[in-house]
Amino acid sequence: MFSKYLKTLSILKKFLFINLIIFTIIGLFTFTYLINIEPSLLKKKSQNHNNIINNTIDNILRLDVKFKEDDIRKFLFSTRFIFQNLDRVTFFDDQLNLVGDTDTLDLDPRSFSSRLDKIEFENLNEQEIEKKN
Repeated sequence: MFSKYLKTLSILKKFLFINLIIFTIIGLFTFTYLINIEPSLLKKKSQNHNNIINNTIDNILRLDVKFKEDDIRKFLFSTRFIFQNLDRVTFFDDQLNLVGDTDTLDLDPRSFSSRLDKIEFENLNEQEIEKKN
C-alpha cells in the first residue's frame, strides 16, 4: 500500500516527503538532546550567579557599604571585577528606590578619560618643501 502510494507521487513530492521524514527525525533527536542537556546548563548558570551574589553580599558586609548613591558608586568602582560576567546589576534601598545600576554607570573610569600629554605628528609635505628649498 505504502509503496504503491510512493510510486504515484512525482519526483518533487517524493523529495519533499523524504525531507520531511529526515528533518522530523533530526528534530526529534534535537528535542531529546535539549531536554537532557538543558537542566545541567541551567544548573551551572544558576550556580555561577549564586556565587556572584554571595560574593557581592560578603563584600558589601565586609566593606560596610551603606545603600546610598555615593557608597554604592564607590563600591561598584572598587569591585567592578565581580560583575564582569553579568549583563546588569541593580541596587535598591529599603523603599525600593534605585540607588545603583551598572547599566547607567560606567564601570571603567578610564574608558572616557582624556589624554593629558600631546602627541605631535610631523607633516611630510613640510619636510618635502624644506628639502626642495
